[in-house]
Amino acid sequence: MVAQSEENFKHSKGGFSVEFQSIEVPNTRTINQNVFPLALEIKATDINDRKQISEILYEISSGGKFTDLLTKHGAVLLRGLGDNSSEAFSEFVTAIETGRGRTPFEQIGLAGKRFKKAENVYTANEGPPRTRFYQHNEYARYSHFPSNIHFFAQKVPKHGGGGSPIANSNEFYSKVYEEIPEFIHELSKKKLTSIQVYPSKTKKSTVTKGNEFFWEDFDSFGKEIEESDSFETKKRKAEIQIKRLTDDFSWNEDGSVTVRQHVPAFRKHPITQLPVFFNGLNGRYGTSRDADALRPPYHGKNGGVYLPSTYDDGEVISFEYLEVVNRISREIEFLHKWQEGDLLLVDNYQVSHGREPWFEGDERVVLVSMWDDLEGSKPSAYEP
Repeated sequence: MVAQSEENFKHSKGGFSVEFQSIEVPNTRTINQNVFPLALEIKATDINDRKQISEILYEISSGGKFTDLLTKHGAVLLRGLGDNSSEAFSEFVTAIETGRGRTPFEQIGLAGKRFKKAENVYTANEGPPRTRFYQHNEYARYSHFPSNIHFFAQKVPKHGGGGSPIANSNEFYSKVYEEIPEFIHELSKKKLTSIQVYPSKTKKSTVTKGNEFFWEDFDSFGKEIEESDSFETKKRKAEIQIKRLTDDFSWNEDGSVTVRQHVPAFRKHPITQLPVFFNGLNGRYGTSRDADALRPPYHGKNGGVYLPSTYDDGEVISFEYLEVVNRISREIEFLHKWQEGDLLLVDNYQVSHGREPWFEGDERVVLVSMWDDLEGSKPSAYEP
């Protein structure tokens, strides 16, 4: 039995009930007449009964409730689940996403460090604590990306920081269009090439200190690679995975591989039909700028290689435009300050995310779970 209003609702099953009550969190935004993000506190007959709660989450999700909320609000915070273990996150998020008919996202070309913690659950990017990650939709630089990415706070830094800023990608698009419309039209016309250099673990190519990743890694291009394989065999097996994303790649003398993906600058959300700023420009620019890698040879002070974002014809995009984009991304952020056990559901098609730095020595553990809508429509290319 389900009793519900627009934002407050309750679901009961066999004498066990779970109630979702809208709560206020500081500094939420109103976007397209909807609160961003929507925050719901969960109360249950027994908040420690993961099995019963998961079954109810599945039933609610099967009825379309979470899809409707995510489409309307973009991000939904569930607070009060009472268990901050990796296994709890796995059970809860799997119930919600399988109820929606979603499938775990297959990562290809991961350019960061993540570790699996439970079924369909990974650590968030393991980059150094003092590194800020700027607004980006997950895998938006790629031709293959998840429909949803969900976050879960397992451990919060004691001395502050470590929050997760999120932003609405339609608002992002609109604000950039208002301020620099000529850039929007230029991007739309010329399209984008996203370039990433993947170092080699076998050849010990130069890598970013503190966030090492290699093309041989399983979630990069190493799904079929065996340790005993020769280097040439590893390359051949990696190429099978690379070609699932793009045919435009080249091997370098140090054993690294440069992968180029050709993507539209903007997309249209498949349900709302609104344009979204869905690309890797802002995240790449902010990271490259902070690493002092904006000029040739694009080697950062942390040892990594940060090739610039370019138009599809190879022309490097003006830093003047990208600085405006980066500023706007900071102005429209909602900074989510984590409480342990928070579960933040995110529609990756219309909401970007970042990461706030925290103090060295503090421990911050935020987990992620990514899902794909294999049967649904993907965001299509958008031209203003």
